[in-house]
Amino acid sequence: MAWTVDSAFADFHTTINLPGDHRTIANTRRDWVLRRLGTSMTVLDAFSMGSIPRYTALKGYADLDIIAVLHYEQHIKGRLPSTVLGNVKRALGPGAGSVRRNGQAVTMRFQSWPDIDVVPAVRVTNDSGEVTHYEIPDMNREIWLETKPHKHTRDVNSKAESHGLKFRQVIKFIKDWNRRQSISLQSYHLEVIALKTPTDWKSYDWSVLQWFSHAKSQLYSCWHEGNDVSAYLTADRAYLVQQQINQAYTAALNAWYATSGPNPNQAAAIREWKSIFGQRFPSYGS
Repeated sequence: MAWTVDSAFADFHTTINLPGDHRTIANTRRDWVLRRLGTSMTVLDAFSMGSIPRYTALKGYADLDIIAVLHYEQHIKGRLPSTVLGNVKRALGPGAGSVRRNGQAVTMRFQSWPDIDVVPAVRVTNDSGEVTHYEIPDMNREIWLETKPHKHTRDVNSKAESHGLKFRQVIKFIKDWNRRQSISLQSYHLEVIALKTPTDWKSYDWSVLQWFSHAKSQLYSCWHEGNDVSAYLTADRAYLVQQQINQAYTAALNAWYATSGPNPNQAAAIREWKSIFGQRFPSYGS
């Protein structure tokens, strides 16, 4: 039962967490993509990325990202992102759904979990032939985005190893909050903010409060690895997200103050946290 803030957050994590190691199914889906695209496209590599292999996924809301590295000359050079995504959709054949709302992937539906988002990509190498990063499409802006998926995974793993389980758990709390907002931040943006948040990640309430506090300054300009992670947000959308975060921050601050003094009020704090995280967050004493 949730008699304290800590126990409430622990129960909340049990409710929303996608448990287990899903590398086997990830590899199966990756191999499927290689076979299907390989019939009409030259695929140099394919690998799974995203929240599932980084262990930041939510139960019931997680798809698997498969990055398909295509031959540049044959499939990327001189083509708009929308053209490349359309070609990938046709190559995937029956079952290929629409392009994701972020304009970066084609969704493939399966009868069993998980569905996959296929992200076409091109390698970028240095003079020594080493891969420095990848570029992936953004159909919404018709530009190619620089991304370093392997490094991001290493950064998340390193932070989790040095700061403990709560780092990933808090990311999942924020993702569950984010999915219920009228305007959602991209998952990568959320995780970058977490990587940049100056806290020790030792307590649930303080870490969540600090994420919201830091996020307020990361909506109009969030530079990471030489790129503005927030660039996908228009000024109007960034303003609306700012209002959502400000509201959550105020409630989180009230919740933290309720238990920070000499006479902690766990019930009041849990009510405030529930106002942020919704019905799946435990009530006091439940």
